[in-house]
Amino acid sequence: MTIATLLDFMSVFDNELEIEADGTDEVRAIRALNIVQKWFEAIAAGESEMLQRYSTLTTTANTEVSSWPSGLLRLDSLWYVDTTETPNLPQWKLDPMYETGGHRPSMSWPESVVLSNTPGKPRRYYATGPHTEGRLFWEPVPDAVWTIRYYGLIAASDYTVRTGTFAYPDPCAPAFAQEAAKILRIGRDDSIADLQKQAIVSLGAALKACRSWWNDEVGARHYLEEHST
Repeated sequence: MTIATLLDFMSVFDNELEIEADGTDEVRAIRALNIVQKWFEAIAAGESEMLQRYSTLTTTANTEVSSWPSGLLRLDSLWYVDTTETPNLPQWKLDPMYETGGHRPSMSWPESVVLSNTPGKPRRYYATGPHTEGRLFWEPVPDAVWTIRYYGLIAASDYTVRTGTFAYPDPCAPAFAQEAAKILRIGRDDSIADLQKQAIVSLGAALKACRSWWNDEVGARHYLEEHST
């Protein structure tokens, strides 16, 4: 689905918008869709493993810290990747550390052997989160350049043209278009807070629809015989 389709949806929600190709409202409409996308991603970041994507980063030899991956809004897991074989596959999952400064903890045997101070391939990490100074700390300190695959919610790029591809599942498109159309109608004295509250409801419903593709729960019981006493 392209952004042109979302613009068509917006024209249904507000038929006074001039958002056809080169229309007077086209550029503002695309900007409004970008705002809605950021609201949607802020909600999705609080949902574990929802709309998950993945990418990789590399460590630096003899350096404890790596920069937080650009655009990563939610970290679900980190995996060490074996790059010596084709295809490059994850070999083990890194364990999170939940205590700051705990990269070289004092432990009794055998943990002290497994989690030694000797540089090597990362086994554990501490994450400071997705902000300007966000960092990933490794334990042990990497002794070489190693590849780490990360899974999580990665922010989609902003849209700039109507031919761009919509980044999220099709069922989300009507909610995006609806909220973007509301943004374009907002007046100087209108409450932005109220607009955001309404967006949380509609975008939250769209996010719930995205969850429906995965259903591995135990099925309902079907009783074939009726017993009476």
